[in-house]
Amino acid sequence: MSIIGFLFSLIVTIIIVAIVEKVSKTKLPYGWIGNIIVGFIGGVLGQYVLGNTWGPSIAGVLIIQMFLGSLALILIAKWIMGRMAKPRT
Repeated sequence: MSIIGFLFSLIVTIIIVAIVEKVSKTKLPYGWIGNIIVGFIGGVLGQYVLGNTWGPSIAGVLIIQMFLGSLALILIAKWIMGRMAKPRT
């Protein structure tokens, strides 16, 4: 993958994680950087667990798997951190 392809994949991932952040109504510690890191890890795990042979993709990022994996890991992180994760108002 070229550097342009990697940057485009990163941008798509950031957009998906931003949508997941709005859906989950969660703000983890370290703000959007914390959400991006947790969401990215969740997205990679989502693509690994749910498979990479189905669903729409943009720049090599499988949208459904990335969304579900990010949502799951952000909610798990919110549950583990308890009071550290502040609900959005």
